[in-house]
Amino acid sequence: MLFSESSEIQLGEQTDREIRNQFGVYDDSALNDYLNQIGQRLVPHTHRPHLQYHFAILDTPLINAFAVPGGYIYVTRGLLAALNSEGELALVLGHELGHVNARHSVKKLSRLFLVQIGLALGNALSETVAKISGLASVGIQLLFLKYSRDDEREADRLAVLYSRRAGYNPASLINFFATLQKLGDLSGGHQLPGFLSTHPLTSERIRNTRSLLQSEDSRLKVARPTYLRRLNQLIFDQDPRQGFVEGQTFYHPRLGFQLNFPRGWKSTHQPSRLTLISSDKRAVLLVEGEPSNEPLGDYAEKKAAQWERGEILSRGQETINHFQAFQQT
Repeated sequence: MLFSESSEIQLGEQTDREIRNQFGVYDDSALNDYLNQIGQRLVPHTHRPHLQYHFAILDTPLINAFAVPGGYIYVTRGLLAALNSEGELALVLGHELGHVNARHSVKKLSRLFLVQIGLALGNALSETVAKISGLASVGIQLLFLKYSRDDEREADRLAVLYSRRAGYNPASLINFFATLQKLGDLSGGHQLPGFLSTHPLTSERIRNTRSLLQSEDSRLKVARPTYLRRLNQLIFDQDPRQGFVEGQTFYHPRLGFQLNFPRGWKSTHQPSRLTLISSDKRAVLLVEGEPSNEPLGDYAEKKAAQWERGEILSRGQETINHFQAFQQT
């Protein structure tokens, strides 16, 4: 395998920054703490308990859960709304912990890099070569790596094992599968791959999970009332605080700005990005926010240089709604 544990953690840290910046973490510290408590309850029962695990709720109505290398695990608020008990949440987290503990993502990346670099290099590849081969540019593309059927079977098996050891009834995983089968893939959109596309549901997986259950499991915890109380203030569907469209105007309540766009243009938005596309698809307006400690002028020049024909025709600093701004054309 090309990735040492230290390079796996480095990749996870990089990807975590990109995910948090692009999708945003749900603004409810109590609910995030609750998620972390359940996740950390499972950690001692995993095969890699020495890793530092991080659990977060992404602020999107899409139904999804996923993990990236190094111990970073995410669920969306859309998924939380689809679950029916703490036991189901524990099994979902156990499944993602299974992917991390079995190193499914880094194994797949290693195979991809070997194809790119040449199989002849084999085990002689050093960590430095692995970085050169694309480690620094992988980032959020990890979300679109699909697991094999064997990977999914193993993650299901580990979810049952970890949850049982932590005191949760592993039959909750079957209940979750049944719920998803009824809902279908509601995630839609294009911001994240839908849960059912990255975790395909098959009758075989349900049968396999059922075969792993034990009679004593029925005595273990499900905690449905506790879970539903925790979701009492959960926002469903789109969060208007992240921005909304009325007619031909986009409003962002938190940042205090609005943007008018031509009739016929289509808009999509995420916590840190607004995309407007003309009806003939020949023009795109992208409004994006990202953290930076650079002076506004230097930052603007750097961003302009990333675009073809990024020649600056005019420039100037101004204030918009009490925010410092730098406008250039």
